Amino acid sequence: MSSEAKRVKIFTLLELALGLALVVYGIVLIVGGSPAHMPAVMCGEGVFGLFFGARSALIANVPARIGKLVSFGLVALLIQVVCIVAIVMTIGTDHVAENPLPVCLSAIPAVFSLVIVLLSRGMAKRAER
Repeated sequence: MSSEAKRVKIFTLLELALGLALVVYGIVLIVGGSPAHMPAVMCGEGVFGLFFGARSALIANVPARIGKLVSFGLVALLIQVVCIVAIVMTIGTDHVAENPLPVCLSAIPAVFSLVIVLLSRGMAKRAER
């Protein structure tokens, strides 16, 4: 496995771990009686992060299929951005500064998805040559 493939694999495993963290944090918020739909959105994004991380880790094992990871990562990034917007809308734009943890926890997997897309796109371009 090349060093680029190892980096992609590490970021996919980090995405998997962050998905688990989002699910746990969402469950803690649900048990704590947090109002609105924010905990459900966080749990949903976490479950999707678990799926995306696991599936991406399997795709990253085969260098010939790394091009599929680019399109899958873009879809994941789009879903994660929609979840971030839903969380911000649930909290209210005036109160995000008072409670930044849910927004930050939701934004970190989106950043990792962007890194996965960029790394896998670079690998796919080099594989085409």
